[in-house]
Amino acid sequence: MLTYPVFRLTVFLAAGIFLSDRLLSGLISWECLFLGFLIFSVLSGCFFRSSLFRFRHLFGCMVSVAFFFLGGALSLYEREQVEFEWNPRAQVYWGMVEDIPRQRGKTVQAKVSVSYMREISDSLSGSEIRKEWVGRSVLLSWIPDSLSGGIQCGDSVCFYAKLSRPASTKEITGFDYGNYLMRQGISGTGIAFSGNWMCVKKNELSFRQYALTIQQRIVRLYHEWGLDGDVLAVVSALTVGDRSDLTPELEAVYSATGASHVLSLSGLHIGILAGILFLVFRPLRGLRYGSLFSTFLIVGFLWVFAFISGMSSPVIRSVVMFSLYMISALVSRDRFSGVYSVTLTAFMMLLYNPFYLFDISFQLSFVAVYSILLFYPLFSRLWVAPNRFCRYVWNTLALSMAAQLGTFPLVLLYFGAFPTYFLLANLIVAPLSACILGGAMSALALFSVPVLGDCAVWFLRFSTNLLNDSMRMVQQLYGSQLTSLYLSEVRLVILFLLLGLVYGAWAGSGLKYARTPIRILAVSVVFLAVCWYERAKPSPCHLCFFRSEVYARQGRTLSLLCSSDGLFRIDSLKVGVMKSGRWRDKMSETRLPLDFVYICRGFKGNLAALNRLFVIREVVLDSSLSDNYRESLIRECRLLKISYTDLSVSGSCLILL
Repeated sequence: MLTYPVFRLTVFLAAGIFLSDRLLSGLISWECLFLGFLIFSVLSGCFFRSSLFRFRHLFGCMVSVAFFFLGGALSLYEREQVEFEWNPRAQVYWGMVEDIPRQRGKTVQAKVSVSYMREISDSLSGSEIRKEWVGRSVLLSWIPDSLSGGIQCGDSVCFYAKLSRPASTKEITGFDYGNYLMRQGISGTGIAFSGNWMCVKKNELSFRQYALTIQQRIVRLYHEWGLDGDVLAVVSALTVGDRSDLTPELEAVYSATGASHVLSLSGLHIGILAGILFLVFRPLRGLRYGSLFSTFLIVGFLWVFAFISGMSSPVIRSVVMFSLYMISALVSRDRFSGVYSVTLTAFMMLLYNPFYLFDISFQLSFVAVYSILLFYPLFSRLWVAPNRFCRYVWNTLALSMAAQLGTFPLVLLYFGAFPTYFLLANLIVAPLSACILGGAMSALALFSVPVLGDCAVWFLRFSTNLLNDSMRMVQQLYGSQLTSLYLSEVRLVILFLLLGLVYGAWAGSGLKYARTPIRILAVSVVFLAVCWYERAKPSPCHLCFFRSEVYARQGRTLSLLCSSDGLFRIDSLKVGVMKSGRWRDKMSETRLPLDFVYICRGFKGNLAALNRLFVIREVVLDSSLSDNYRESLIRECRLLKISYTDLSVSGSCLILL
């Protein structure tokens, strides 16, 4: 906090982003927070000019508070630029496809930048047309139409669809998909059916779109080489960041072994590629200004790699971080020059897009790098290896332990699982990843040469098969993954504080001062007490209506309720699920009381007929119902004076038992 001022500013900037997103959204405008930034910036300038000794700390405090307000202003401003009130009815929209369309089952999906919409008014003449500017990005799915042709990246499209922001299902799935899309810059989702969309114009590609097309050309080249199945999926993900061919089974294998990071382009791949380039350009270092020249060559090749991998944000983050590290290493010989590059990269990225802070890959990446910078020297000094091979093995283990130690709390928070054989897996992953990257570079350079090109492709396929088979063997070991180890946010903070105290004791004063072990013991006791309290605290049981099914939820356990006739009795509640025409022509002398009637897609009939069979207290309308049918049921609920819940708005419904 004192040695690196940029680190302190980054911490306060991130705190402002986090707290404003959690607490201030919808309560205050970004203009007010930006005014606070300007006021404290002026105050910091006043204290900077002051020569009084007693004001020496106020300058730093004012600057920190100013960047706290700046983070809050940026967060609220970015949210305002993404959120949009979509028309509840289907409209005609014009937009441009921003990325490569992907096949998703029977539909094709892509990110579309919507320019404007045209709405036909409800006037009697029906001729009045109103044009409204939108300027938002949506995740559009469309059903392929042979008559309309295909849509490619960069095409202008016209489509007729109902767009809306996905409703939150965090109470059921634990994941707020709508909020996730919003932080990715996507304002809504929709589907255009066959015949309701058309490619209007072929446009010139932007720089990023051209990079995406280069990425797809390389993947098609892999197809031409005969790579397929899991080999193609891993090579595409590891070399150009295309994860579209990864199967859930293959992702589960790498996740269980703790090697899932190898399937996402990140700092590991940039480090391996930089190491290969170091070896290639090593002869230049013997020349005058050779170190400077080779450094710029390596940085240039890394940016070329970022371009052909589609300019994804994780790759850009890693390349920027490494570029700053290389430049700072030329300027400063400080062994902690990596702290400058890492912190400055995080600072610039948060200024560019404050929502990067909530990206899991962003958090894991920076926490892993900081943990390596702090703990790797401590682990590596524990044992002096007698030879080069032992030194390589121990350094690889030390690097893996340092990264895993820092990311361990975040992994438990988001995934609730921990790979027990991550050290073994990373010993295998590191050299084989280098072989795959090197083999892919050699194959791309030599594929037109008859013999050498075939040898390079064979080596690439052999290395990938060896990596996949090794990960499957590690996954099949007994107890390869510990599950259901979820952390709460409170325990996360306490655990990071405990790691900080352990690092301070290990790297600094050690245990020679009595207060150091007392602090570690006190924080450990608090952590265990919070764990005991959260475990002993009884979890309430809820009844959940979600996606045409009824669930019972207690804590993180979700149980599907089944019944042959669709009628349930849960504790004192009586529930009826209507997803067929079973009750359409039924008659009864007495009406059966039902606390909740859940009407889903497939139900035939109307509410008046159900009301003759059941005494209905509340109706739950599933999001799968068509718009016209849902509106007719809502009108019936109002006419019969029955309360209702529309899941197309709320996403899910939880009832406390």
